[in-house]
Amino acid sequence: LGMTVYSLEASNGIAAQVARQLGDELVFLEKKTFPDGEVYVRVPSKPKGIAILVSTMYPNQEKRFLELLFSVEALSAYAEGSIIAVVPYLAFARQDKRFLEGEPISVKAVLKSLEALGLSGLVTVDLHQPRVLGEYLSVPSINVLPAEEIAGYFKGKVSNPLVLAPDIGALERAKRVAEHLGAEFDYLVKERDRVTGEVKIYPKSLDVAGKDVIIVDDIISTGGTMALAAKNVLGSGAKSVKAVCTHAVMVQGALDKLYYAGIEEVVATDTVPSPVSKVSVAPSVARGLRELLEEML
Repeated sequence: LGMTVYSLEASNGIAAQVARQLGDELVFLEKKTFPDGEVYVRVPSKPKGIAILVSTMYPNQEKRFLELLFSVEALSAYAEGSIIAVVPYLAFARQDKRFLEGEPISVKAVLKSLEALGLSGLVTVDLHQPRVLGEYLSVPSINVLPAEEIAGYFKGKVSNPLVLAPDIGALERAKRVAEHLGAEFDYLVKERDRVTGEVKIYPKSLDVAGKDVIIVDDIISTGGTMALAAKNVLGSGAKSVKAVCTHAVMVQGALDKLYYAGIEEVVATDTVPSPVSKVSVAPSVARGLRELLEEML
């Protein structure tokens, strides 16, 4: 079964790694911006078999979304086989319900648009709420967690690890990383002092004293939650704290905030380009693609 991997400008090197792992051809999409600011893309050659489009959607989310949309449309007129998008960071995914009356479900608009223009399948990485794929897409999709790759980075670097999730919603992610590391895991709970109003954060059931703590989350945006968690964990006697996320959005001085809170190292994957992107999601993505293709065939 033939495949052609197409790299959009925002592939961040993932397209090449996926093409090498799957042993397929890599093609770069042509792209330019018109004088009025409108974006133009062109698929320079016909896919051999299945077309795999790779593009992350940060930074410049709106622009990246349009590039992906136009590429799917171009391929739908060109391709004879399926079109699968690999979107390591799916922008607008956090707006996954109507939090206030009159709001859009932005991720629904993104997914429905891609499907309407001919998308046959989708691979994403560590979505905020993976349920949105089943709710808003009718084509096969898969959300991969790079837990094995994250754990692999820390193997041999921490002697007494304890993996923590910042809340119960992120526990599955921490559990998966901990299993690959052979470590214990827990999640953090918040408690506000009714008299002073001070917020305390501590693990639900495990003691952090003397442990090399690894706090794992999906996204670090402003870094506020992670910094507060680190301060509290260190205050409870942790030997060291490392912060890990899949998507290092890192705005408003997030990195400074994290290091100032006493975090020893910040580690992220390459779904978003950042100074701390030390782990590649390409192996996870390649596994996810193989799984998705088996389901589609």
